[in-house]
Amino acid sequence: MKRKLSLLMVLMMMLTLVPANMAFAASDAVVNTVVTSADGTVDFDLDIEIKGAGVTSGGIFELTLGDDAEWATAPNATGGATLRNAATVVGEQRAEYVINADATTGNIKISGEVTLDGAKDGDQKVTIENITNSGVSRQVLTYAVVSGSGTIVSRRLGDVTTVTRGTKDASDFELRETTKDAMSNGTFVLRLPKDVEWAAGTTVTLNGNGLAVSAFGDRELTVTVAGALDTVIDRIIVSPEVTLTKDAKFGDITVEVLDKTADVDAEDVKIAEYKDFGIELIVDKVESIVAGKSDTSKDYVVEVKLETAGNSFIAGRPIDFTVAGGDVKLKGSAPSNTSFDNIVGDYDDEFEVNLTNAYTTDNDLKFELYLKADWDAAGELKITAKGAGVEEQTIKLADVLAAAKITTKVDDKKTVADVVVGLQNQATPEITITETEAGSLQEGYYVFDLNQARYTGVEFIDSTVKFETTGDISVDDVYTIENGEKVVVYIDGESNKEASSIVIKGLTATLDRAVPFGQLDLRFGAVVADGDQTTPTATDGEFGLDPEEKGFDYDVETIVEKVPFLNVVTEVQTARQQKTVFTIDSATYTVGSETKMLDAAPYISNNRTMLPIGTVAQLAGATLNYSPSTRTAVFTKDNLVVSMNLDTNILLVNGSPVPMDAKPEIVNGRAFVSVVYVAQAFGIQNGTDIVYDAASRTVTLFPNAQ
Repeated sequence: MKRKLSLLMVLMMMLTLVPANMAFAASDAVVNTVVTSADGTVDFDLDIEIKGAGVTSGGIFELTLGDDAEWATAPNATGGATLRNAATVVGEQRAEYVINADATTGNIKISGEVTLDGAKDGDQKVTIENITNSGVSRQVLTYAVVSGSGTIVSRRLGDVTTVTRGTKDASDFELRETTKDAMSNGTFVLRLPKDVEWAAGTTVTLNGNGLAVSAFGDRELTVTVAGALDTVIDRIIVSPEVTLTKDAKFGDITVEVLDKTADVDAEDVKIAEYKDFGIELIVDKVESIVAGKSDTSKDYVVEVKLETAGNSFIAGRPIDFTVAGGDVKLKGSAPSNTSFDNIVGDYDDEFEVNLTNAYTTDNDLKFELYLKADWDAAGELKITAKGAGVEEQTIKLADVLAAAKITTKVDDKKTVADVVVGLQNQATPEITITETEAGSLQEGYYVFDLNQARYTGVEFIDSTVKFETTGDISVDDVYTIENGEKVVVYIDGESNKEASSIVIKGLTATLDRAVPFGQLDLRFGAVVADGDQTTPTATDGEFGLDPEEKGFDYDVETIVEKVPFLNVVTEVQTARQQKTVFTIDSATYTVGSETKMLDAAPYISNNRTMLPIGTVAQLAGATLNYSPSTRTAVFTKDNLVVSMNLDTNILLVNGSPVPMDAKPEIVNGRAFVSVVYVAQAFGIQNGTDIVYDAASRTVTLFPNAQ
């Protein structure tokens, strides 16, 4: 029982929310809308159609005006028995009405006048509201649109015309009353800018009838008004023809309306724009596109127009177009009496449009283009046109967005990893690649590298790298090439449902002494073939090829130029901070790129690499003191003291004994020690900072720079 009651209450509540002006509403109103000025007086004509449940005798409804408006005359019924003839209550903004008789069909007609007082530009509205049981539905209607001020509205009736020197048609305009008696009979003057004159082709009409005009060939045209009425809204339409003399200034051509004996007070109106060339290059809209993406959707199409002012084109001549920041391709077919080269069926960054001798030189030239921005386009895609009467002009076709955004993360507080020179396998930040839109990263190969050539001392290591994706993009692999200078991301399937992301983790880096102090930035780019390719078959500019293929040259087309990545916090100070490589049984060794000589070659004893005791001290950055009488060597560094007796296999680290499986040895009068134990005592780890390669019989040391 409780459940049924609850459902009933919900249903009743829902019904109370149903608006009264749905399909079964009792009325539907329309109002005559007029254009007026901020201080105009307009006719108000409202027609309420009775429908549905109809209206009820004795019911009351009201009309309410908005701000800056009031009733000039009482809005009363124009006839019929539905309303009592007069409004029962009329205030400055409100009028109240009583229904005279029940009705389910017919119309309620209400007429009056509204005066505006400094109203803002835009819609003026009236609200129809039920008060008590009238059956009249609530509606808000626009009865006037405010445009400008004064009692005469001036308005251009079309787009601004572009004109050149000579006698030209300009844009039509009107002068229209906002109240029925605003315009009086008499004369008024239309004045043009200096050195622009009225031509004989100008016509002026009042309510469709011609008016007398005088003073053609002068900048002021006198108009005689005959027939202005106080019973209708009078409208004067001017169709101008003007002559631009040799001294006319380039820019806007504006008509001033000057009152003389007729009461015509209106604002100035712009009818043309005078330019020093007769053809203007314009685009219908500036798009936003993704760099490197080739698409034929509407977002990658623009309409280019060469708009002519008069007979400005030169038939039989070509127009040269060049594109900066990308390529374009013609959509559809060429306009009549023209031919296009380079961009018919293919993208290119330059093309010609040839105008045949049959081309009508006063017609605008319009065509549509597909857009494709370069991978490294810097913000804008532009086009330039010149020739065949077109003065050189450049316009923007599109704003270009990078194909992806790159972010890095060390932890919740840091985005850049602190690293030191002379260490290998140092942790780098997590890298996230986020597409700008679905499919903006196409199938193919992309690389990360350091964005300056002087960073050659950084080597990326991918042995522990992992990656994961979100969205429907498919990534085949992430790995390093070219001695660890580049990190490759191979995308083998584009996203098509949503913008996707790729997260790369576990990449490490090794820095040698050539790396500068401070911040190191990454670049992210696409692999694009460079030059004429023959083996394998790769064409110049072809995208997404494998950078490890040996048969072609390639460029990295930048997608994101600067990604803060590493911060080198220690500068190179001594040779021991460099990568050092020893070769067993050879006195020659290398420190960085420099070759040096030992006075005794390293060798293997009991599976341990033995180095001269002085060399070990140097590599550890320690000070060595040797006592021949006790045959004891003492290494000191900061607060650490490491000592050994050449006759034992015990190493003392700050007094604590550490057994060694290889005793020090004397060879040819030189003391040799196991480099591993001494190095480990100073925090240099075997297998990480010291690496032995059995195949090459080399020992590489990456000592801790701290």
